[in-house]
Amino acid sequence: MLNRPKSLLLFVLLSVLAASATAQTITEFPISPGACCPEQITAGPDGNLWFSHAVRFGPSTIGRITTAGSVADFPIEEGHVAYPNDIAPGPDGNIWFTQADGDGGHSAISRRTPSGVLTRYPTEPVFPGPFPSFTGPFGITAGPDGNLWVTLNEANSIARVTTGGEFRFFSIATPGSRPTGIAAGPDGNLWFTEWLGNKIGRITPAGVLTEFGIPTPSSRPSRIALGSDGNLWFTEWQGNKIGRITPDGVVTEFSIPTPGSSPLDITSGPDGNLWFTEFVAGKIGRITTSGTITEFSIPTPSSDPVGITTGTDGNIWFTERSANRIGRLTLARAPAIDSRILPVVGSAPGVGGSFFRTSVLLHNATNTTAVGRIVFHPSGASGSGSDPALSYTLSPGQTQSIADLLPAMGRSGLGSADIEATSGSIPAATVRVFDDAGAAGTTGFTEEPMRTEDALRPGASGVLLLPADLTRFRVNLGIRTLEGGATATLTIRDASGAAIVTVSRGFPATYHEQQSAGVFLGVPTLPAGGSISIAVTSGAAIFYGATVDNTTGDPSLQIARVAL
Repeated sequence: MLNRPKSLLLFVLLSVLAASATAQTITEFPISPGACCPEQITAGPDGNLWFSHAVRFGPSTIGRITTAGSVADFPIEEGHVAYPNDIAPGPDGNIWFTQADGDGGHSAISRRTPSGVLTRYPTEPVFPGPFPSFTGPFGITAGPDGNLWVTLNEANSIARVTTGGEFRFFSIATPGSRPTGIAAGPDGNLWFTEWLGNKIGRITPAGVLTEFGIPTPSSRPSRIALGSDGNLWFTEWQGNKIGRITPDGVVTEFSIPTPGSSPLDITSGPDGNLWFTEFVAGKIGRITTSGTITEFSIPTPSSDPVGITTGTDGNIWFTERSANRIGRLTLARAPAIDSRILPVVGSAPGVGGSFFRTSVLLHNATNTTAVGRIVFHPSGASGSGSDPALSYTLSPGQTQSIADLLPAMGRSGLGSADIEATSGSIPAATVRVFDDAGAAGTTGFTEEPMRTEDALRPGASGVLLLPADLTRFRVNLGIRTLEGGATATLTIRDASGAAIVTVSRGFPATYHEQQSAGVFLGVPTLPAGGSISIAVTSGAAIFYGATVDNTTGDPSLQIARVAL
């Protein structure tokens, strides 16, 4: 955590506080026994939340908490102290964090792989300044150029770090500005706060720096985040305000109702608003993009909330430094204004050593910000409001890549998913289901997101075709129902068209099931080269067939479209 004056860190709560809202639900989880002082927090590529510990003496660790509240700690340093500060997911699928100078000369940028392999890249041997042992790595974020960008608080510089640990440094023009928070902007640049410089800085990937002054003197800007409106939003610790800066550098400030609340960290929420911590007031604040502020009190008194982020479950997660807890503020999900259905998604082992994953690309082709979520409905159960969701916020023209959808939500297995828009337009999506053979590459198919009107309904029928060689290929049959559930009659025919057996089944609402075709239909054998005719008698559903090559593991997908 930034070395702030003790009078600020020990600031006593004012006796009269503005009333705060209590409509949201806050749940608190204690960190590991013996651990201390959780600081910054981020959503990891594995679907969990990762946080740093601010303690400067004793073993250095970073923590992990699942969206269900299970906590674990992992050591990161031996022999000397270089305590972790900021933490962020990297462009390479790993967790990256800064390590400040705990006992002098041990500052570093560090990386932790999903398997737990730690790599440390010291800053002091490479920084060209006169006092390299006191660089003070602080904020860190993934840049649009595929590198990590870091604020060096002590060295008054910005560092660009490749995923291989190569550094380049850029000095800030304002002396002693103490750069702190940093975030990627909508313009392809990096934006950062200057704690003592009272400015917001912008740096291009090539290293061109520009600074913009903040109207409130000595406001102490701390953290910064990209909002759903395409602007950057930042906290003013001493100014007790939330600031907004446009990509053109125009600054607007909004006062927080609670006096002396000391806002610290800020994040963009899945609801299109900005959420921030109020360190002294012990509250979580929310500000709309039009500037309306609401505050929510944390149940534990004097908890000192510091870091804040949006989790893969669509909720707001934050650290409580003095209470030694991680907090979760549960958000009511905004209603979807548009959606697309992915009939099948998965991250699970298959037959013969195969392992199937689902990758997703989302793109906003419009001129307004697109906000929404991808909701996963696990197989074998009706969908519910508690099903896991992965939120997205896409600036105009932005593309988001999700390498494996379910692990990004902290889940695995099989099911279906809905791509929902809650603000703006539904994004363009490219979805690929594939068998991941590691170094041998992948084989798979592109799955088209479907509209609800593409589902089969009473009066319309569809058909799925069976492989001509059932020794070389295996076939699964799957269904995803809509909100009303469905009943259907399925008729198996041989290659000549003769009906072999007819099966009637009923399915719950928002339900996914996938089985081998024989198990799904309750028959011992299937006719090679035959077909399955499907007539929905009530409700609406999407039926599909998934065929897999038994030798290569190469899968394909066919949807039972409405027969003409």
